[in-house]
This record gives sequence, structure tokens and C-alpha cells, in this order.
Amino acid sequence: MIENNSLLSMAASASRHAAVRQTVIAQNIANADTPGFVAQDVVSFSQFVSGGTEGFDIRHTRAGHLAGSEGIEGRLLIDSSAQGATTPDGNSVSIEDQMVRAADARRQHDLALTLYRKSLDLIRIGLGRG
Repeated sequence: MIENNSLLSMAASASRHAAVRQTVIAQNIANADTPGFVAQDVVSFSQFVSGGTEGFDIRHTRAGHLAGSEGIEGRLLIDSSAQGATTPDGNSVSIEDQMVRAADARRQHDLALTLYRKSLDLIRIGLGRG
């Protein structure tokens, strides 16, 4: 029953997506002084879910496996376009922009975890253990 719950699968995928995005943002900030470094970001979760280039299918590929269990890191597209102006040394990292993106990634992660927790609470209530 639980392995067929697409809501739990979606919440777990959203949490992994936010974690990957936070990693990319941290790498951008770490390279803020590296000459020629181009800031990167991942596609939004809504684009990733709706099909994007690779697409994301909530349905199971095989019985007993959760959708997206092979990891989403390899299927996220890195979007380095539209990052803004570059410095004279060719670096395109804006600390202020990266901090805003980090706050957004944290908000997305918190939302995904809240959805996951509430879904588990509903399952516990349904089993009479709530």
C-alpha cells in the first residue's frame, strides 16, 4: 500500500530536488571568486515533473519500486543561462542572487518534508495508530 502512494513518492522527489539545488547553489557561492566561473542552477521542480527534457513519471516502472528511486541527480538539467551580468574576470556569481535562491530551495525542502510528514500522519490515522 505505502509503496504505491504517489503522494509520498512526489514528496520524496521534491525533497531530493531541493537538496540537489542547494548543493548547486553552495558550489556557486564557493566559486564566487573563481575567474571565469559560470553560475549554475537546476530546472524548477514543476518543469522536471511536467516533462522537461528527460521527464519524470510518477508511475512505477516495476512492481515494488518507487518512482524516482534511482536518483534524480543525473536527470536534472543544469541551466546556466540568464544568470545576469559577469564581473571583469568572467565570473557570473552574484552572492545576493544565490542567497535568494538558497532561501527558496530551503522553503521548497521544508514544504516537501511537511507534505511527507502529513501524508505519514494520515496513513497512521487510517491504521488506527494516530
